[in-house]
Amino acid sequence: MMNRFFLYYLLFFLIIACGDPSLQEGTNSTKQLLEEAEEAVLNYQGIETDSIMQLRMEYYHKASTFNDSVHTYRAHFYLGEFYQSRGIYKDAMSEYEKALQHISDDADSARYVQTKIAIATTEIELGNKYKAGEILLDAYEVAQRNKRTMQLINVNGNMGILSLDLKNFQDAKKSFKEAIQTIEEKQLIAKDSINYVEDYINYHMFLAKAYQAETMLDSAMSYIDKGIVIADFYKDIEGKAYLYELKGKTYTAQEKYEEAHENLTASKEIFIDFENEKQISKIMYLLANNHFQKGETSEALELLDELEARYQQKFLLETDYYDALVLKANVYKSTKQFENESVYRQKSADLQKEIAERQDKTAFFQTATQYEIEKLKNKFEAQHQKDEKRFYSFLAIAIIVIGVFGFLLYKQISKKKVVVVPAVKSEPEKTASIPPKKEKSTTQTSIKSDKTVDEILQKLKNLEAQEFYLNPKYNLYATAKKIDTNTTYLSTILNTHKKMTFTEYLNNLRIQYTLNRLANDKKFRMYTIKAIAKEVGYKSHGSFSRAFKAKTGENPSTYLKKIR
Repeated sequence: MMNRFFLYYLLFFLIIACGDPSLQEGTNSTKQLLEEAEEAVLNYQGIETDSIMQLRMEYYHKASTFNDSVHTYRAHFYLGEFYQSRGIYKDAMSEYEKALQHISDDADSARYVQTKIAIATTEIELGNKYKAGEILLDAYEVAQRNKRTMQLINVNGNMGILSLDLKNFQDAKKSFKEAIQTIEEKQLIAKDSINYVEDYINYHMFLAKAYQAETMLDSAMSYIDKGIVIADFYKDIEGKAYLYELKGKTYTAQEKYEEAHENLTASKEIFIDFENEKQISKIMYLLANNHFQKGETSEALELLDELEARYQQKFLLETDYYDALVLKANVYKSTKQFENESVYRQKSADLQKEIAERQDKTAFFQTATQYEIEKLKNKFEAQHQKDEKRFYSFLAIAIIVIGVFGFLLYKQISKKKVVVVPAVKSEPEKTASIPPKKEKSTTQTSIKSDKTVDEILQKLKNLEAQEFYLNPKYNLYATAKKIDTNTTYLSTILNTHKKMTFTEYLNNLRIQYTLNRLANDKKFRMYTIKAIAKEVGYKSHGSFSRAFKAKTGENPSTYLKKIR
C-alpha cells in the first residue's frame, strides 16, 4: 500500500513539474515561439528605446535558450540594426560580428552578404569609408561565387553610392553601369518587376548624378531621360518626381532656366499629390535659386519667405533651412539691401552653431541610451541563467522520478496477484467523487471562456470598423494590448473562430481594403506599388506583393495593368 501511494505521489509530482509553462516552453513548439518572437521584432513600429530593445532582447533570449543558430543570428542582426539606428555604431558593429559567428559564408551566403553590407554601412557612419569599400568587395566575391544575382546588384549599388560619396566618380559610374547591365542582360524586370524596377530607375538616377558631378551635363541628361521613360512605363510616379527634380538641377547648371523651372514645377506637383512636405520644400528652394539665377529677386524672396514659415511648421529640414537663409542673404546682397543681408548672415551663422552644438550632445544621449540598454541586457542575462539552472534541476529530478517510478512499477507488476485486487476495489470509490467536480469546473470555464471570446471578437470588429489595420504599428502585440488581452489568447481565438493566424487575418483585411479602394478610387490606381503598400500599412512593397498574390492569385503589377 505504501509503495503504491509513493508511486502515485511521484507520478503526480512529475505531471505538475511537466505542467510548468516556463519548463514546457522549449519542448512544445519551439519553432512557433521563435517565429512569433521574430514577428514581434519585425512588426513593432514604436520609437521608445526600452520597448524596441526589450522585444529584441526577448527574441535573443529565446533563440539562445533553445540554441537555435538561425534565430540567434537574426537576433544579433536585429540588435545591430537597433544600435545603428541610434547612432551607437561600435555596439552595432559588435552585434553584426556576433551574427557572423552563427553563419557560414558557404552554407548561407545570403545572410553573410546581408551582414557584410550592414557592417560596411556602419563603417561609413564611423568615417571608415575605404574600409567599407574593402568589406563590400569581400561581399561581392561571396555573392559572385554563389551566383546570387540580386545581392550582386545590391553590392554594386552600394559600392557606387560609396564611390559617389568619396568623389571617385569613375568607380561610381562603373558600379552603376554594371548593376544596370546585369538587370538588362538577365531580363530581371521581365521576370520580377516588383524587386528590380525601383533599383533599375535609381541606378540611372545615381549614374546621372555622377556625370553631373563631373559637369558632363549632356551625359547626365541622357540617363535622366532614360530613367523617366522607365518610370513612366512602369507607373513609378514618385521615381519620376525625383528624376524631374534632378533634370531641373541639370538644366539650371546649363543655364536653361525656363526648362529648369518647368521640370522643377512638374516635380513639385507630384510631391504635392504624395503630400511629401519635406520634398516640396526642397523643390521650393531650387525654384527660388532658379529665380535668383535669372535675376528675378522678388519671386525668389517670395518663395524664401514661404520657406521660413514652412520651417516653423516643421516642413523643412534644418540643413535645408540653413541653405535657404544663405540664399536669402545673397539675394539681399544682390539688391544692395545690406541691413537685411546682415540679419540673414547672422541667422545662418546662429543656426550653424546650434547644429554643431546639438551634434556635440549626441554622445551624451547615446550614453544614456546605452545605460538603459545595459540594464535590459543584464536583466535578460540573469533570467537566462536562472532558467538554465531551473531546467537542469528539473531534468535531474525528472530522471530520478522516472527511475523510481519504473522500479516501483516493475515491482507492482511482479506482485500483481497481491496488488491488482485492491486497486480494482478502491479505484471506483476514488473516481466516483472526482467526475462531478471536473464537469462543474469545465462547465464554468466554458461559460466564462465563451463570454470572453465574444467580447474579444466584438472588440476586433470595432477595430476593423476603425480601419486599424492600415496603421503599421498594429502587430499582434499592439492589437492584443489594445483589446485588453494577451498575444497567445488572441492567436488562439483567431485560429479557432476565424481559422487563420494573426498575419493572415491582417493581410486579409489590408488586401480586401486595397481591392475595394482600387475599384472605387481612380487616383489610387495611379499610385506605384510601393506607395499603395505604404498606404495600406505595409513596411515594404515585397510583403504587400506576396500578400496580394496569396489572396488574388496575381501580382499587383499585373492586376494594376488590367484595371488602369
